[in-house]
Amino acid sequence: MSIKTALQTYTRQEGESLSQWFRRVAQIIEVNPLSIKRAYYSRGLREMVETARKYDGKGNLISRTEKLQQKDFISPPDNLELSRVSTNVTTGQQWVIHTKESQKREEFRVSKELIEASVKSLNLSPMELTPKINKGNKTLILTFTDVHVGMHINNDIYDSGKWNEKELFKALDRMTKEVVNRFDGHSTIIVEDFGDLVDGWDGQTTRGGHALPQNMSNSESFKNAAKFKIQLALNLAHLGAEIIFESVVNDNHGGDFCHITNIHAKEVLSYVLPDVKYNMHSDFISHYIHRGVATIISHGKDKKQLKYGFGVKLDDRAKSHINAYIDRHDLHKYKIRFKKGDSHQQLFDFTNPKFDYLNYMALSPSSEWVSTNFSKGRRGFTIEDLNGKTSTFTTIEL
Repeated sequence: MSIKTALQTYTRQEGESLSQWFRRVAQIIEVNPLSIKRAYYSRGLREMVETARKYDGKGNLISRTEKLQQKDFISPPDNLELSRVSTNVTTGQQWVIHTKESQKREEFRVSKELIEASVKSLNLSPMELTPKINKGNKTLILTFTDVHVGMHINNDIYDSGKWNEKELFKALDRMTKEVVNRFDGHSTIIVEDFGDLVDGWDGQTTRGGHALPQNMSNSESFKNAAKFKIQLALNLAHLGAEIIFESVVNDNHGGDFCHITNIHAKEVLSYVLPDVKYNMHSDFISHYIHRGVATIISHGKDKKQLKYGFGVKLDDRAKSHINAYIDRHDLHKYKIRFKKGDSHQQLFDFTNPKFDYLNYMALSPSSEWVSTNFSKGRRGFTIEDLNGKTSTFTTIEL
């Protein structure tokens, strides 16, 4: 068998270097490895390729350039995606970069099929509800934050449990039960969501540069997060009160993905429950006014700039920022509360004479990073009974 035939018969194996290949083929046909190397780089395995032509002013060919190039390029391994190939045109040597298939980005599109999947188990027929009756000025406020749909939390140090689709909707059932148990002559139910509804995008925060362990794809996170908000509205609608959603969509984990998910939930509800008011707050700090109470809301960090944001305790920087907001929007005549998420800790500060400063715990369990570097934290949601301007808070831990 000739060397040329041997090279064509005993092709290079995955992960095998050129020198290893030469030695293997040389051993099979019992020749010196140097002979294999010379044959590999000989004209028998390469070809002259025309790379340039020059013409005179009349279009006549006056010169052309040819370069010796290798005929066959290296094929990428089956389990890798070829990212880039660089080739030396003289020797035929190649440099290749491969990327694992698991690292490829998911092509996420809000398609008809994905929308149908997000509402598959829901009753999408327009609901006929008992006409609302004005029952006075009592309002029930359900507050949750940092749901982090798609977050992977299991670790070997702390038994943090699971955070998946099943656990998400188990938490939703508990929220519904607690609201129903406390509903008593309330004319309005306000649902406050202070951001980070979804954990991230392609295994990172939507800011990028911060890797996150995930247990759902982008499509799965979108489907479950939207279904969570829609099902919550359907559950509460049977109580016959006015329902208002106040949803923060400017946050550091979900960002625009969180915004898109809430838009989808709002559009579905506009068909099923057209009387539901679904407000989305895309500014870092926003507010809504309800019966003489101005509630300023924020996730605590934004989707682009803030690295540290608002802390659990009210400091001078946060106080200055909030006071400036109150002045700019002329909120002085109202009872004022500032509410936020992000910190995954609950602390209510009523000592400031101008506004209350309220931090809410996360609905999701502690992440793997938090559990490993700090400790397993508490999680839950809060129900506020607002009667006039007086509030009673009840926090339910999960």
